[in-house]
Amino acid sequence: MTMKALQNLIKPLTLLLEKGSCLAGVEGLDICLNGLAHPCANGKSWVVSQRLLLVRQQLNSDMELISAILATGAETNSKALRDAWCQLIAARCNEAGELTDDLVLVRLISQLNGAAKWVAGGMDKANLNSTGFAELERSLLSSPAEQSQATPILTRVLAASSRLVMWQQQALAEIDKVDVAGGRPDTNWSAGRLIQQPNVKALEFQYLLTGTANSKLPETYKNLDNKAQTLAAMEWVLSHPWAYLLALIVYEQNVWQVEVAGALLLELPAGQSEMQPTAVQVLVANSDGDELYCGHLATFVQKILSSLDMAVFTTKNTAGITDAELNAELSLVINELLTNKVWSYVEGLSGEQGFYQIHPDFSDACYGRIGQPSFSRYARHLRQAIRSQALQWRNDCQSHGKQTKIQLNASAA
Repeated sequence: MTMKALQNLIKPLTLLLEKGSCLAGVEGLDICLNGLAHPCANGKSWVVSQRLLLVRQQLNSDMELISAILATGAETNSKALRDAWCQLIAARCNEAGELTDDLVLVRLISQLNGAAKWVAGGMDKANLNSTGFAELERSLLSSPAEQSQATPILTRVLAASSRLVMWQQQALAEIDKVDVAGGRPDTNWSAGRLIQQPNVKALEFQYLLTGTANSKLPETYKNLDNKAQTLAAMEWVLSHPWAYLLALIVYEQNVWQVEVAGALLLELPAGQSEMQPTAVQVLVANSDGDELYCGHLATFVQKILSSLDMAVFTTKNTAGITDAELNAELSLVINELLTNKVWSYVEGLSGEQGFYQIHPDFSDACYGRIGQPSFSRYARHLRQAIRSQALQWRNDCQSHGKQTKIQLNASAA
C-alpha cells in the first residue's frame, strides 16, 4: 500500500465512524476492516460494528481510532507506520527509565497493553527522529509523531491497534439491509445490528436502524375515524424502530398479564409529566404477584439490546449513551406514542403511582392483518428477549438485595 493509499483511507474510515457505513473497494480498506466492521450482504459496503464502538470509547477522538486501524495492516507502508511509532515510544520508554520516578515507566508500559511487545521489539531501533509520515501524522494526530505532545496519543493508539489486530482474525457476520417498512423484525433486530440513538435523523439509511421517532403523523390523521387512525399509527410504529420497540414492550406486558404468569409494570413517579416523563420506573412481578422495583426504562432497553447482541450507535465520541441520556430521549418517543394512541396512561388510585400500558385500540390492531406478523410471527425472538431480560433483571436485583442484607447483618454482628 502506498503512502497516498494510506491517506485515502482516512475519508472512508471517517464516514464509517460518523455515518455508520462506507463503500467497500478502496485500496487497502477491505483488509483493514476485516473483523472490525460488518460486510454488507451485497458486498458493496462496510457497516460499523460494536467492536469499533467499544475501542472508540477508550480513545479521545475518531482520528485516534483511524490511526489505530491504519497501524494494524501488514502491508509495507502500514507496517512501516506502526514500526516507526513503536520506535518512538521505545525511545520514550528509555527516557522514562532514566528518571528517578520508576512509576513513570511502569505507567507507560501498562498503558501500552498488548502493544508493549511491539515496542519491545523496536528497542534496538529506538529513536526520536522524524518518521517520514509527517503529513499523515498531522492529519491524524495534529502534530508529527516525534513531538512530545504526541506521546500519550501514540500510546493510546498503539494499545488500541493491538486489540484490533486480534479481532481482524475473526471475521464478523454479514449485515442485511433494513426492512424500512418494519414488517420483518426478525431481519431488522438481528445480532450485530446497531440502532441510532433516539430522535436523531438517519445518518445511514440502509444498514442501521434509524433513531427518528418524533416525526408527526399528517394533520389529516385527526380527521380519520378510530379504525383508520389506529391503522395509520400502526404504519408509523412499524417504520420507526424506537417506537416499535416501546410498543412491543407494552404489547408483551399485556400478553404477560393475560397469562397470569408474572407481570411487567411501567410506573410514573409522582411529580413527572406523563407526556414527557423524566424516567419511567420498571417493576417486575413474579407468578405470585410480588412486585419488585428494578430500575428505569432506559436500563431495561439497554439490557434487551445487549441480549440481542445489538447496541445504540451515537456519533459522539463518548462512552456510549448513558441511561440518563437515553431516558431523556425515550421521553420524546413516549410523547408520540401517547399522542398517536399506541400507549395509554392510567392515573393511579389514591396513594398509588400512575402507569403506562398499551392502548386498547392499538392492542387489537396488533392481532390484525398488518400488526400480527410484526408483533407475533416475526417478533418471537424480540418478545422473548423482553420477557427473559425482565425476569433476569428481577432475579439479579433480588439476589443483590439478599447479598446486601447478609453483608449488613454480618457487619452488625
